[in-house]
Amino acid sequence: MTWEQIALAELADIQGGIQKQPKRAPRQNAFPFLRVANVTSHGLDLTDVHAVELFGDELERLRLQRGDLLVVEGNGSPAQIGRAAVWDGSVEDCVHQNHLIRVRPHAGLDPAYLGLVWNSPTVRDELTAVSSSTSGLHTLSVAKLKRIVLPVPSLREQARVVEILGDHLSHLGVGDEALQTAASRLAALQRASLDRLFGQNLTTTLGDLVSDISAGKSFGSAKAPAREDEWGIIKVSAMTWGAFDASQNKAVSAERVDPRYEICAGDLLVSRANTSEYVGASVLVGQVRPRLLLSDKSLRVTPKPDVCPEWLWRALQAPSARRQISSLATGTKDSMRNISQASLRAVRLPSLSLDAQEAALRGFSEIEMETTRLTQSISRQQARSTRLRRALLAAAFAGKLTGRHTDIEVIEELAGA
Repeated sequence: MTWEQIALAELADIQGGIQKQPKRAPRQNAFPFLRVANVTSHGLDLTDVHAVELFGDELERLRLQRGDLLVVEGNGSPAQIGRAAVWDGSVEDCVHQNHLIRVRPHAGLDPAYLGLVWNSPTVRDELTAVSSSTSGLHTLSVAKLKRIVLPVPSLREQARVVEILGDHLSHLGVGDEALQTAASRLAALQRASLDRLFGQNLTTTLGDLVSDISAGKSFGSAKAPAREDEWGIIKVSAMTWGAFDASQNKAVSAERVDPRYEICAGDLLVSRANTSEYVGASVLVGQVRPRLLLSDKSLRVTPKPDVCPEWLWRALQAPSARRQISSLATGTKDSMRNISQASLRAVRLPSLSLDAQEAALRGFSEIEMETTRLTQSISRQQARSTRLRRALLAAAFAGKLTGRHTDIEVIEELAGA
């Protein structure tokens, strides 16, 4: 089946939005105002809709209509460029900001079809191509959107494609929700295991379990990561995600280095400053490249001889310890909280013999091994679902879907699943 390939400029009216300025602070003629944050990769999020002051005939010219496609102008990411959602009309007299581009389809283009074809591989590839720039950033504009070419069958065929896709996508959606639920339950199981094995009977403090806590230092640095033959200083992100990430560093001039701050294998590090969720995050350093330094936002914790570093790391990861650290952290902004050495020393932890510490670690290792296996299995299924979704959209907008059970064979063949 051959469908016409038509430029978006011939299929829709394309218009930018309102730039938010001080003069538009809500006063007498305030109206709902959609921002980039309201358009997600999963559709509209209207939990936080701002307001803007309008003047003259702006409401008549800019009011959104049910079926308008709202396209994100750009955020620099090729994967997210041009993400869009179809406006559902759920908020009356609503307008949009200038970083959203409104695409209003003409009579020959079904809004639901437009919303679906926009996420097809062909259109996604086009968006990436037209949005690229010599600076490496990805941005869209009204002029660039007008050049996007869409496969356009008859209105009747558009409606048939929307119906078929709706059925297939709903099944994929149910599967995706089940996978996400399973992943969340595994994460909850791991947290509960940490608390059961490392967060009970809090009879001592971190200060009683360590011989030293030493802070890093600011050496001044470049923005680029250090090469293997250069000195580097770690960023907060090196300690954020539960495992030490040596690649998260910035190059430092060798003349300014103090080797006493070099990170070594076996070091237990704690993030002194981070967001409210990750302040006090701890990592145990494994094998690590040479010439990597502690920063002034990192702390090196040295356990006493009768305290196993890995056990102490797990104890600091336990939800009971994380709650204490969050409550002890200071700072007026959630985006950057701080924990002092004195406060960190006050965190209450269990007091166990070395044998009991090692037994707890063995028990957790068994649980972690199984949860890791299951998590990897879920990740593989999520990747398969992504491939199936992409293949489904590719088949739909190439006219290959019939609405019969044989569609599954076509989709799986395209997905290589």
